[in-house]
Amino acid sequence: MIIKEALRLAAKKLSGVAQRPLFEAEILLSNILKQDRVYLHLHNEEVLEEKLLNIFLKDIEKRAQNYPVEYITKRVSFYSEEFYIEEGVLIPRPETELLIDKVLENVNLDEKVTVAEIGVGSGVISIILAKKLKNARFIATDISKKAIEVTKINLKNHSVEERVDLRNCSLLDCVEEKVDIIVSNPPYIAKDFKLDKNVLFEPEEALFGGERGDELLKRIIDIALLKEAKLLICEMGYDQKESLKRYCEKKGLKPKFYKDLAGLDRGFVLKTDNYNLKEIS
Repeated sequence: MIIKEALRLAAKKLSGVAQRPLFEAEILLSNILKQDRVYLHLHNEEVLEEKLLNIFLKDIEKRAQNYPVEYITKRVSFYSEEFYIEEGVLIPRPETELLIDKVLENVNLDEKVTVAEIGVGSGVISIILAKKLKNARFIATDISKKAIEVTKINLKNHSVEERVDLRNCSLLDCVEEKVDIIVSNPPYIAKDFKLDKNVLFEPEEALFGGERGDELLKRIIDIALLKEAKLLICEMGYDQKESLKRYCEKKGLKPKFYKDLAGLDRGFVLKTDNYNLKEIS
């Protein structure tokens, strides 16, 4: 079978699960051939070796069962860079790039600060920030040993393993040091929320934040106050703004909320006292 026919067959197979079936088919075949997608178009009449074709068809069958493309290729793009990913670790979403933007908007790039990330996942947030904030020290935690393993790979691949102190624990239970900034994209989905089929293969502990979904976010706010952190920046659910706003106001805090590209409430920036940081955007 030639490349063009294989892609056509695969796209048809994926039409029920993918928004861009041909694009995903090209990604999967490019991964197998270790070529970019341009190669597929320039060599679309080339005959695929039977062994490679069989691998491709198996991958397509996997994807047709809603298994994520990123887990098949073990690659994910985030903030214009490529990271290693595997099953058992949350796949980074494009909207989480806004979390990084908010940190960079509110922190002096040359500031000597200690940044703690709660729930490091695959490590993408701490790694991008480590590249941007050259004088900052990073401590990143996660309760998942699998997440720690994957982050170690990404730290090494991006040459920042000396910049990020990785620790396996819940929240900041293993962090005794003073921290200036806390960032987190924690689990924030309500327990009874029905997940999209494409998310079912991702780890539940990285998705669900409690009965209402905002319980863990409130705990993180409390931790930020207990640790006397100067700045807290978190991602949240689109329907949690009012709940978190009320919780902060009871503590005399005034969070600034931000929206994602779809216009949905997606996170908040909380400055806890006067500090030599930029004014909150």
